[in-house]
Amino acid sequence: MAEQIDSQAQYDDESDSLRKTLELMRREAEEEVIRLNNRLAERDYAPDSSIATATERLAMQQEMMMLQQTLEAKEQALDHITEECRRLEDELEDQNIAYDSLKQEIERKEQALKDAHGEVERLRGELVDAKRISERRPVAAPAEPVSEASEKPKTPRHLLIAGGVVLFVLLSLAMVALLYSMWDKLDLSLPNLQPRAELPPDPGLSTASRRPIASVVDPRDQVFEVPGEQAQRSPAVPPRIYRDRLSGGSQGPAMIALEGSTFQMGYNSLAGQDFSPEHGVRVSSFMIGAHEVTFQEYDRFAQATGRALPDDYGWGRGTRPVVGVSWDDARAYAAWLSQQTRRRYRLPTEAEWEFVARAGSEGPFWWGYELEPGRAVCFDCGSQWDNRSTAPVESFAPNPFGLYDTAGNAMEWVADCYVAGYEGAPKDGSARLGGECRTRVARGGAFNKPASSMRSYVRARFDPQAQLNMLGFRVARDS
Repeated sequence: MAEQIDSQAQYDDESDSLRKTLELMRREAEEEVIRLNNRLAERDYAPDSSIATATERLAMQQEMMMLQQTLEAKEQALDHITEECRRLEDELEDQNIAYDSLKQEIERKEQALKDAHGEVERLRGELVDAKRISERRPVAAPAEPVSEASEKPKTPRHLLIAGGVVLFVLLSLAMVALLYSMWDKLDLSLPNLQPRAELPPDPGLSTASRRPIASVVDPRDQVFEVPGEQAQRSPAVPPRIYRDRLSGGSQGPAMIALEGSTFQMGYNSLAGQDFSPEHGVRVSSFMIGAHEVTFQEYDRFAQATGRALPDDYGWGRGTRPVVGVSWDDARAYAAWLSQQTRRRYRLPTEAEWEFVARAGSEGPFWWGYELEPGRAVCFDCGSQWDNRSTAPVESFAPNPFGLYDTAGNAMEWVADCYVAGYEGAPKDGSARLGGECRTRVARGGAFNKPASSMRSYVRARFDPQAQLNMLGFRVARDS
C-alpha cells in the first residue's frame, strides 16, 4: 500500500503540473489571438492617406495576410489545446468511476471478513460451552460390547461448522490479498478522491411508501411535518420539514432548514469551461424547498393573482413540477409567498443551489461518480419518463440533505445573472447580480437533457423571459 500511496502522490503532482501547463498555454494562445485581432483591426481602420505609395500599400497587404495566417494558426493551436484538455478530463472521470467501483468492492470484502470473524468468535464460544458441559457430564459404563464400527470417534457438528467457517475466512483473506496484489496490473492511476463511504438509499421504494406524515401546528402559525416510521430518506436522521401558513389558511411549500457551511463550488476545467475555477464558498443558514414547486402550488398563486396558468404539455398537473414559467414568473411566486406568510421567500442563489445539490459529496452526482439507474429522470437515466415528460416530485429517493430532484426532472431557475466562469464570483454565497445581466442561470439538468448536464456543478443560461417545457424552479427562504 505504501507503493500505491507514493504512486498516487506522484500522479497528483504530475496531474497538477499538466493542468497548470495547459492552462498557461491556453491563456497565452488566447492573449495572442486577441493581440493579432487588435492589430488586424488597426490595419483595417488605417486611413488611406497614411499610405503614400503603391509599394507601401502592397507591403501593408502582405503584412495583413501574414497576420491573418498567424491568427489562424494560433486559433488552430488553441482549439487543439482545448480538445486535449477535454480528452484528459474525460479520462480522469473514467478513472474516478473505476476507482469508486474498486473502492466499493474492497469495502464489501472487508465487511464480509468482519462478519466471518464474528461468526468464528460465536462458534468458538459455543465450542467452549459445549466442552464445559461435556466435562461435567458423568461417563456411564457400557452395558454391552461395542462393535468396531461404533468405536470409531465421530467429529462433533460444531467442529465441522467451525472448520468450514475458518476455511471461508482463509479463502476470503486470500481473495483480498490477490486483489491488492493485482492493483498495479489494473493499470489505474487513481486521483486523490474521497468517495462517499455510506451506502446509497434504496432507489426502488415507491412514493407511496415514503409517507405517512403527521402535522402539528406551531404556536407561531407554522406547520412542522414529522415523517412517519415508514418514511424513507437518505439521512440517518430525517430532516424536519417546515410549512408556513398562507393567509387563507392553506399551507405553503415544504421547506428544509440547513445550517451554514463551507464547500468547494465549481470544477477545475482544463478546457476553461464556465464552471471553473473551483473555489471555496461559505453559505449562511437558510431554508430551501424540499422539492421543485409543483403545478398545484403554482396554480393556487396564479388563480389568486389573476395570472395565466402555465401549460402542462398534456402530462398532467398536480404534483408534477411546474414548467413553462419564466424567471420573472418564478420571482413573482416567491414575492407572493412573502406577502402571504410575512417571511422572506426568494429564488436560491447559485451557490446555495450547488451546496444542496452536492449534499456533502465530492463527486459529480450526490450519490457518487457514476450514473446509477433509479436515481433521476433525464434523457439517458433509464427511467420511465426519460425524454418523455417530467416525473411527479418525490418519485425518487432524496439526497442526504432531504431534497428531491436536484438532479434531472426539471431544470431550475436561480437568482444569479449569468457570467462565464467564476473569476470574481462572490464567496459568501450571495447571488451574482453585476453586469448587463441579459441572461439568468438555471441548474440541475432535465428530463430531456443528457446525464452529463445534471452534474452538480454544470451551469445553463436562458433569457429571463424564456418559458420552456423543461424549466421550472424551487424556492428558498431566509431563516
